[in-house]
Amino acid sequence: MRNTGILLHISSLPTKFGIGDFGPSALAFAKYLISKGHKIWQILPINHCGYGNSPYNPLSAFAFNPYLISPELLYQQGLINQQSLQEAMLPSGDTVYYELVYKTKDVLLTQASANWLIQNDVQAYIEQNSYQLKPYLAFMALYKIYGDSAWFNWQPEHRHFSEKLFYNLEKQFRPYINHQAACQAIANEQVNLLKSQLKLLGLTLVGDMPLYLSYESAEVWAHPEYFDLDVNGQRLHLAGVPPDAFSSNGQMWGNPIYNWSAMQADGFQLFTKRIGQALSYLDILRLDHFIGYVNYWQVNSDFAADGTPVIPKDALNGSWVDASPHEFFSIICEQFGSEHFLAEDLGILNEKVCNIRDSFGFPGMIILQFCFEESVPKVRDYPADRWLYTGTHDNSTLKGWFKSLASDSSSLRNLQAYCHYNRLRDCHGLPAEDKIHLIMQNIALDSGCEKVIIPFQDIYGLDDSARMNIPGTALGNWQWRISEDFY
Repeated sequence: MRNTGILLHISSLPTKFGIGDFGPSALAFAKYLISKGHKIWQILPINHCGYGNSPYNPLSAFAFNPYLISPELLYQQGLINQQSLQEAMLPSGDTVYYELVYKTKDVLLTQASANWLIQNDVQAYIEQNSYQLKPYLAFMALYKIYGDSAWFNWQPEHRHFSEKLFYNLEKQFRPYINHQAACQAIANEQVNLLKSQLKLLGLTLVGDMPLYLSYESAEVWAHPEYFDLDVNGQRLHLAGVPPDAFSSNGQMWGNPIYNWSAMQADGFQLFTKRIGQALSYLDILRLDHFIGYVNYWQVNSDFAADGTPVIPKDALNGSWVDASPHEFFSIICEQFGSEHFLAEDLGILNEKVCNIRDSFGFPGMIILQFCFEESVPKVRDYPADRWLYTGTHDNSTLKGWFKSLASDSSSLRNLQAYCHYNRLRDCHGLPAEDKIHLIMQNIALDSGCEKVIIPFQDIYGLDDSARMNIPGTALGNWQWRISEDFY
C-alpha cells in the first residue's frame, strides 16, 4: 500500500512570529496534509541550532530549539499576556530573519519562563533529565560568560563537565540556568502536545538524527572520551567525505570523529539516549549519513610547528575506517525495534553497507533527481521497501534542478527519453520548466516504492529561491518558509 508524504521543516511553517513553531500552524499544516491524502510528515532536526542556524550543527544533541516554541500556545497556557503576544508579531514573508526572531522571542521567552518557574519545580525537572540537561545548561552558562561556544579555548577549569562544575555554575547563575531549563520544559510540553495531535489525525511523523555532532556542542564538551580528541580537546581526525563526481577535493565537514571502542564499552549510551528521546515524539527516525555507522571517511589533521592539530583545507588526506555496525545496531534494534528507522544510504555504498542495512531490515532511500544520470530509470521495478524522494532539503527544487541541466547532459537526455516512452502515462508530453514538478511527482507515484516523499516546495513548483540548503556553504541556508496563507 502506497503512502505519500511531504518534507517540510518546522521552521518553514507560516506564522505571525517570523519562524515556524510547534503551535497552531503545525496543527493546521498537519490537517492540510491529511486533506490532500498524505499520511507522512517529515521534518528536520529540532535541536537548538548553533553556527549558521543549521539544525545539523546544534549546540546540543538533546536540547530543543527554544525559538520553535509557539507564542500562541504560551498565551493559551497563561505564560504570556496579550500585549506580549502582539509585540512578538513580525512582518510576514518567505524568509526567516534569525537575528530578528532571536531578539524578539528572547523577550517573550523571558516572560514565559518566569511564569513557568512560579508554577513548576525546575529542580525536579533538571534532576529527572540530568543526563542530557545538566551538560547543556552548564554549557549555555559558560557560553554566555565567554561569549563564545569554542569550549576548547575556555579556562582549564571550564573545559570539562562535572557535577561539581554544574552546581557551582548553578549557584552563581541560577536565574539564567533556570530560565534555560524552563524553556526546555516548555518546548518539551509543546512537542508532546503536537505529537498527540498528529497521532489523533493518523499522521506519521518522520524526523532526522545527524550522525555527527558539532565540535562546539555540549555533548563533545561533556563527553570527550567518546571522541577522537587529544588531551587539550583538539581534533586528531575529522569527519568528511572523499572526492567524488561532485567535489574533486571531497567535503571537509570538520566534526570530531567518534571513538567507537569507547562508545561500545558503555553500550553506546550517548546514542541510545539520543534515539530514545527522538522516538518519544517521532514515529520514524531517519539515520542521517548511514554509511558512517558502517565505515567512515576519517580526515587526518595537519599539525602546526608546536604540534597543535590544524584543520586541513580539504578532505583529500583521509582513509576509510570501520565503525562497529553489528554491535551498534544489535543494541539499537533490541531496544527500539528496526521498524522505527530509515537509513539515509546515499553516497558511496559498498557491499558491507548494503549488507548491514538489509540484515537489520532498514529501508533505504532513492532520490529521483539522481536516477536519470546514467540511464533511463525503470521506476516501476524499484523495491517496494525503499523510500522514494523527488528531492531532499539538500537538493535544488525540481524546477531549479531542471533549469540547471545542460542541453547535452545525460540527465536531460534520459529524462526526455523517459517522457517519450511514457508520454501518455506519466509525462503527458516532453518535460518543461513549468510542469517538471508535476512530471516528477507522477514518475515517483508510478514507481514500485510504497513510500513517496515530496519536498513542499515541489508541490507548488518553486524555483531555487525556495531552496532550503546548499551543502558546503555555511551561511544563508535554512531560511526559507511558507508565506502566510500560501496553502
